Amino acid sequence: MEDIDVLAIDDDRIVQKIVRRALEPHGFSVRTADDGESGLAAARAEPPDIILLDVEMPGMNGYQVCEQLVEDPAFKYIPIVFLSSHSSLQERLLGYEIGASDYIVKPFESDDLLARIGVLLKYAREQRELQEQIELARRTAMEALSTTSELGQAMSFMENSLSYNTIEDAAQGLLEVTRNLALDCRLMVSLEEHTCWFPSEDQVSPLEKELMTMSDRNQRFLDFGNSTLVNYPAASLLVTNMPLDNPERYGRIKDLLPLLLSGLSAKIYALATQQALKEHADALKHSVAQIRGALYQLGHQLIASRRSSTETLQSMVHNLQDDLLRMGLKEDEEEYLIERIDNSAEEALDAMDSGAELAASFSFVHNNLKQVYTEQQRLTQAFDHILSQQQQVEQSAAGDIELF
Repeated sequence: MEDIDVLAIDDDRIVQKIVRRALEPHGFSVRTADDGESGLAAARAEPPDIILLDVEMPGMNGYQVCEQLVEDPAFKYIPIVFLSSHSSLQERLLGYEIGASDYIVKPFESDDLLARIGVLLKYAREQRELQEQIELARRTAMEALSTTSELGQAMSFMENSLSYNTIEDAAQGLLEVTRNLALDCRLMVSLEEHTCWFPSEDQVSPLEKELMTMSDRNQRFLDFGNSTLVNYPAASLLVTNMPLDNPERYGRIKDLLPLLLSGLSAKIYALATQQALKEHADALKHSVAQIRGALYQLGHQLIASRRSSTETLQSMVHNLQDDLLRMGLKEDEEEYLIERIDNSAEEALDAMDSGAELAASFSFVHNNLKQVYTEQQRLTQAFDHILSQQQQVEQSAAGDIELF
């Protein structure tokens, strides 16, 4: 049997000897005390594995000693056995109410004492092991709840990020998660040459700005003191109060931060791409509208120019014919000149007819551009409508989901 420390508190030296003779041959180490005060002091100086306690002693009796022992958390799993010459039910009930584990009536047999001590020690050991298992289960459950809650916060952000319409909304959503996690954070969003600070520029010190802007963006984590800087291409997050005193939570937080920053960066790029596409569509619509207007004006100018040229040419031919009649030319000379004038007029009209073909070509281009413009408008409106419907569905779905 393993070495068991037994403290026997009894003013009767004969009882002390009986206990020694009964227990020491079986590997027990027996200490004795002659009264309640010295026994209480010995137990507190070096808590034993089991206490044998006489009821009737001078000064503090056994019940008084037991009351003080059971109030001390250090003796929670140490069995206390009353040794008494009284065997009444009332005495036994009083011992039980005070907190004793067993009650043995004097005189007792050595085998009976050994058997009862063995049962009590086994019960105390099982009770201690059970309490340790309960405590471990409680810590595990609390850890699981904390982990689930933290993961739920991150998942909630990922769900909500689908409905964010601006970079500021997404940034504030991430900071809301960090506040719920009791983290003091600074967020920098960098997109091309534009940099934004959250929660606000005034709340980020100049030194913090320099640290975040000058750090190597390719280095994912930078730990210093109780702070951690997490870098992603579109965003950097500075946490100034990492829980260094709780290694398990510290590890969980460092696992969650990349998930949050990755989701934020993806949303930032999506919003930037969406904005660029919208600006490109608006620019294209504007350009098409300008080309349409220019072609329309050009077509009108071509038609007006052809009409004016035709009228001028006809007037010139008519005036030349009148002038020839007054010039007194010979008939053959007059016919020759009139023929030349008619031929030139026909050639000029043919040239102006080719201008009409050019105007028709411009009209064809104009009509095609009009169709492109109309289709672009339709696609843009459809794209905006789809985005609006998608956001409504996502918001509705997010509201129906209960996370942890």
